[in-house]
Amino acid sequence: MSVKGSLEAVLERVEKPGRYIGGEWNAVHKDPAGIEARIALVFPDVYEIGMSYLGQKILYDILNSQPSLAAERVFAPWPDLEEGLRSNRLPLFSLESRLPLGRFDILGFSLLYELNYSNILTVLDLGGIPFLSADRGEGSPLLLAGGPAAFNPEPVSDIFDAFLLGDGEDAFLEIIERFITLRKSGARREHILSSLAEIPGVYVPGLYESYAPRGSALLARRPKTGAPARIRKRIKMHLGRPSYPEAIVVPDIQAVFDRVTIEVARGCPQRCRFCQATGIYFPFRVMEPALVRKKVRRSLAATGFEDVSLSALSISDYPFLEETVTALMDELAGKKISLSLSSLRPKGLSAAVAENILKVRKTGFTLVPEAGTDRLRRVINKELDNQDILEAAATAFGRGWRLLKLYFMVGLPTEKEEDLEGIVRLVEEILRLGKSVMKAPPRINLSLSSFIPKPHTPFQWLSMEEEQTLGEKQRFIRSRLSRLRSVAIKAHPTGSSVLEAVFSRGDRRLGPVLVQAWKRGARFDSWKDRFDFSRWEEAFIAERMDYRSYLGLLDKDAVLPWDHIETGIKKEFLLSELDKAIGEERTASCLDSDCGRCRGCDSLLRPQKAHPPPAETRAARPASFGRRTDQALRYEAFYEKRGLARFLSHRDLTNHLQRSLRRAGVEVAHSAGFHPKMLVSYVPALPLGMEAKEECFEFRSYYRFEERALLRRLNRSARSGIRFLRVRRVSDSEASLNERIKGTIYSLDLKDLDVRAALEARKTSLGARPIDDIDFIQNELGRLIEGNPGFPIAFRVDRSEMRLYLELPALSRRGLRPQDVVSAVFGLENASVRLTRERLVFGQAGDQPSLLAAD
Repeated sequence: MSVKGSLEAVLERVEKPGRYIGGEWNAVHKDPAGIEARIALVFPDVYEIGMSYLGQKILYDILNSQPSLAAERVFAPWPDLEEGLRSNRLPLFSLESRLPLGRFDILGFSLLYELNYSNILTVLDLGGIPFLSADRGEGSPLLLAGGPAAFNPEPVSDIFDAFLLGDGEDAFLEIIERFITLRKSGARREHILSSLAEIPGVYVPGLYESYAPRGSALLARRPKTGAPARIRKRIKMHLGRPSYPEAIVVPDIQAVFDRVTIEVARGCPQRCRFCQATGIYFPFRVMEPALVRKKVRRSLAATGFEDVSLSALSISDYPFLEETVTALMDELAGKKISLSLSSLRPKGLSAAVAENILKVRKTGFTLVPEAGTDRLRRVINKELDNQDILEAAATAFGRGWRLLKLYFMVGLPTEKEEDLEGIVRLVEEILRLGKSVMKAPPRINLSLSSFIPKPHTPFQWLSMEEEQTLGEKQRFIRSRLSRLRSVAIKAHPTGSSVLEAVFSRGDRRLGPVLVQAWKRGARFDSWKDRFDFSRWEEAFIAERMDYRSYLGLLDKDAVLPWDHIETGIKKEFLLSELDKAIGEERTASCLDSDCGRCRGCDSLLRPQKAHPPPAETRAARPASFGRRTDQALRYEAFYEKRGLARFLSHRDLTNHLQRSLRRAGVEVAHSAGFHPKMLVSYVPALPLGMEAKEECFEFRSYYRFEERALLRRLNRSARSGIRFLRVRRVSDSEASLNERIKGTIYSLDLKDLDVRAALEARKTSLGARPIDDIDFIQNELGRLIEGNPGFPIAFRVDRSEMRLYLELPALSRRGLRPQDVVSAVFGLENASVRLTRERLVFGQAGDQPSLLAAD
C-alpha cells in the first residue's frame, strides 16, 4: 500500500497529525527530473523541536538552492505514528514528497543530544534500513551525521557511514558532489567512503579500529592504512556569506522557537570550563550588522512571523548589539513585531537594549548564574558575580519584567554545601529586590540541572557525582525554597543526566547497549514522561557492562575515545584550565586575552578583537498596500480548509491565517498593552480533522483595501489546502461576527466505506429488522432529536448525492456537537474526520438561507 494512499487513515488516529502533513509555507517541492541526489535531513526528535533547529534550516536552504539536489525533511515519529506505520506496514517518509526513507541517496542526521540516539534506531527501522553500517549493501542510502554530539561519535560509530565535524555549509556540498561523481563512475560503497575520508572534516569510522590504550578503561580509535590520524573540524569564517536562509519553512504547528532566528555570531569568546560549545564552535565569528538587518527584513516578509530572535552563544559579546537592536526596533515596533535575544549576560544589558526589547511585548527575562557563589563561578570561569546578577535583576524589574528565569547546576567540581546555600540566598535576595522595586514579589522560574563532564572541556577528566547525591542536592534546594510561593522549580531528571554523561564520554562498546535499550522500548529519552532508566539498566546488564565505568575519573595521560577529533583548542590548554579551576583562578575571554601569551589554540582563524564601526545604512521603507485611514475598518474573509490542511488544529490554523495576512502585506490593527494581539475574530473552532468548505474570520485594519486585490494577495500567501473564496468590507452597523452566526451546516458522505461499515455494525448491534439505510438513519435521528428537546437539530438526507446534511446551532452554545450526533446514529468512532462543515448560517438580512430550511 502506498504512503500517499494510506497516510490520511493513519493520521486520523494520532495525537498531533499536523506534525506529519507537510505542505508548509516555503517548503521546497522539486520535480524528480534532473535531480542527481536526494538528501533526507533527519532530525531525531519531534517536529516542534526539529523545526526550531537553525542548522537544519541552513542546510535545507543551501542544498535546495542547487538545481541538481533535492533536500527533504524527516523527523522522528511520536510513538502513536510509529505504531500506525507499523500496523499499516508503511515506511517512514519525508514531508515534502512523502518519499520512503530507503529511497533517498543520503540521510543526514543532526546529532544535537545524546538522549536522542534511541530515536535514530526508530527512524532507521521504520525506513527498512539496517542499523549497522557493515550490514548495509550497495543500494542502501549513505548515512552521515553532524552536530555537537558528533564530537564524540564513538557510541554510534558503528551505525553511521561517516561524520562531518564542524560547520556544514561548505563541507556538506563537497561531500555530495564527491558522492555524485563517484556514483556516476560506478564506484562501490567502500571506495566512496574511502574517498569521502579525504575531505577535511569527514570521519569515516570504518577506516579505524578500536584499541585499549594504556592507563584507560575506555577504548580509543586509531586509523587503519591510509586514514588520517586526526580529523580537524570545518570552520566557516564569514557568517551569512554567500547565503543565509530567508524564506525558511513556516511550521504548521507551533514550534518550540516559532520565530525568525538570525545567527548574529557563532562560537563564544568566554571560556566557561564546563561548556562544550566553547570548543566545538570555536572561534568566535560575527555577522555584519547591515546583513543582520537585511536578513531580518527579508525573512519577516517571506514568512509572516511576528517575532525575531538574534541568536548567539554569547550575544552580549556581539560588538554591534546595541546599534543593531535600536535600528531593528525602529523598523519593527510599528508593526508589533517583537525582538528577543538569546543568552544575554547581565553586563550586556544596557538601558538602550532593555528599552528597545520592551517596545512591543514582554517575555521572561533570563539570567544564567550556573553557581550560587562567586567562588564556584571562579572555578567554572563564569565571568559573573552576585552584584552583576542583582544589578541585572534590578534593571529588569525596573523596566517592568515580572518573570525572571534562573539557571543553576548542581554537582559542579569543588562544590560545597555553602554553594548550594548560595543558590537559596541569591534567589531570596532577588525576590526581596523585586518586591522593593515592583511592590509585589516577582515570579521566578528556577531550572536545576546536573553537571556533566563533557568531552573537549577542561573538566572532561573529572568524575560525575552519583545519581543519589545529585538527587539529594536538588531536594535540598527544593526544601529550602518551597516556602516561596512565587518560585517554581524545574529540575532535570538525574537519571537522564547520568545517561547523557555515559554516552557523551562513551566509546564504541555502547553501540550494542543502545540497540538493546531500543528493543526494550527506549524512545524519546530526552522527554521526562518517556524516559525509563530501567530499560537502560537492563540493556547494560544484557551486554555485561557497568555504566558507572563511564562516569569516573579519567587519567590525564590516557588517550581518550574522542582524542582523534580536533576542535582547534589544544589539549594542554584544557589541562592548564583544569589546574586553574582547582586553584579558583579565572581566565580572560578570548576577546580580552593576548593570543601570543595564551597559545591555547592552534588555529590561525582567531577571534577578531576589534571591529570597525558599522557603516550607516538607511532603513528600507516597507512597500505599503492599501490606503491609510483614520479609523479601523472591518473586513470579513471567507476561505476553505481542505485536504491535509484539515489536520491543523484551531490554534495552528489561526496562527497560519495571521501569518498569511502579514505575508500578504496586510497591516492588521492590534490591541494595546504589554502583549498586543491582532484584532481578529474567528468563528467557532472546527474540530481537528474536519474539512470545511466555507469558513470565515473578521479583522480590523487602518487601511482601505480593494477587495479583489486583497483576495489575490491572500491566496498567494496561503499554504496548500487553504484557499480564500471572497472578502468584503463590513459596515460598522453590523453586529460582531459571532453574534451574526445563527448556525452551522455539516455533511456526511454516506458512500464512505468506513461510514457504511459502521452503519451496518450499528444496525446489527441493535438487532434492527431489514430496513433501508436511509430510513434507518432518519428514524435514529428522529429518536435522537426527541431525546434532546431543548437542542434544535435539523437534518436532510439527499438520496441522489447519498449525503446526510445536519444543521446545528452555533457551537459556542451548549449542546450536542455534530460528531456526537453521527457517533450516536452510526456508532462511528472519530466521527469528526468523516464530517465536512459545509458553511455557516448567518442571521442577517441578505444572507443565504439555511440549506435545510430551503428543503
